Amino acid sequence: MFCFVLFVFGDYLFSLEGRQIGVGKESDVYIGKNSKGEVVVLKIHRLGRTSFRAVKEKRDYLGHRKSYGNWMYLSRLAAFKEFAFMQVLYNHGFPVPVPVDNNRHIVVMSLVSGSILESVREMPNPGLLV
Repeated sequence: MFCFVLFVFGDYLFSLEGRQIGVGKESDVYIGKNSKGEVVVLKIHRLGRTSFRAVKEKRDYLGHRKSYGNWMYLSRLAAFKEFAFMQVLYNHGFPVPVPVDNNRHIVVMSLVSGSILESVREMPNPGLLV
């Protein structure tokens, strides 16, 4: 939980509301607030759970190295890579969350409002998506 302390002292995270808004194979996503009361999202990478053990063969986190260390190290690499890509996309005007900070295996970003795609049953103008 050292990451949370660094985010608090870095003034990026004021409180973790504890409400989980997403669970996936690679990460858990929570809602929090910064010191200004703005809502932020914490994405906590957790590679290596039993349902996703093949990650070291399917992802390029390690480059050409054969040794992968431990799962916490892989989670840290995944978070760093996601944050770096998000920064580049955001800086080039793509509609991605605002990258706030990352530390170890956690990425902090802005909350994007929208609908969960699996709950969308009908698209009025599907041609606009292409």
